[in-house]
Amino acid sequence: MADEAQALREAVELRINGGTRAGAAARLNALGFVGTLGSTFTGKTVARLFRTPAIAGLKPGPDGKLIDAGHPGAITLEQFAQLQAMDAAEDEKRDASRKANPQPDYDYAFSSTDLVVCGLCGANQQGLRTNAGNPGYCCSAGPRADRPGDCGRVRISAEILEDHLGEEIVARLMEPGTQKALEKARGELEKQLAAARADLETVGQGLDNLGGMVLRHEITAASAAKARQEGAQQQKALRRRIRILERAAATPVSGSVQELVTWWNSAPSQAKAGLAMLMLHRVDVHPGGQGARKLKPGRVVLWWRDRPAPPPIRRVA
Repeated sequence: MADEAQALREAVELRINGGTRAGAAARLNALGFVGTLGSTFTGKTVARLFRTPAIAGLKPGPDGKLIDAGHPGAITLEQFAQLQAMDAAEDEKRDASRKANPQPDYDYAFSSTDLVVCGLCGANQQGLRTNAGNPGYCCSAGPRADRPGDCGRVRISAEILEDHLGEEIVARLMEPGTQKALEKARGELEKQLAAARADLETVGQGLDNLGGMVLRHEITAASAAKARQEGAQQQKALRRRIRILERAAATPVSGSVQELVTWWNSAPSQAKAGLAMLMLHRVDVHPGGQGARKLKPGRVVLWWRDRPAPPPIRRVA
């Protein structure tokens, strides 16, 4: 415990003396310390650690103000105050930069659709801001606090991806036969929606029967507990799938081509995502190089629903 406190003090001193959070994380890792879940420290986890009042022997009181937690802190109150002041100064500088250079509001419209995937491993691309606060998409199979991760190597700016998808979708909306293709796609997704709802009901009935099976000695309590955990995971995945399909099925597809284009230009992000699902099987995002600001040919591959379905992505080692 004393060794951990000493390592933490060293990392804090590095930060207070002008070092980065990533440098403090590297120091903790070099000393052989890991986070609470056994993962290595990163700049992000160190930032959370340094904001935790407990490291200075404090805790929030009933009125929200910090009070003595009743245990010694690993760092002094003065050091904790310095860390807070540094965070406040950086936040103020970042806010000033954003006000001086306003950016379009990209809110990860496609990250909740399972539509945009990593071109290396096939995992969903999730919305994620960079350390500078810029919105982007990142492969969701990267390392996390609860797992090592096996990819996470593909990132792309939300501005680049969403603007490109918007341009391509609007261009496709202007082609003849668009409305007929959208009606067909919606019919297919409505069938998938009905099947997902039926599967959810089946899983729920199976979970309800587990208690009786244990009482009748058909399965053990341990087997029931495992089945209940697996069933809960299935329910979670099915409910997410149902929400996605409901959004797509509710997307308007009637009207002229010009009306559809006008609707797209003013529609909320969730509605745009629903229309994108009606038009696309999948969107593959491939690596683009460090700090790439332009979309190179072949980096984003769109698989349209009115064309053959895409092949499965083979994981690249």
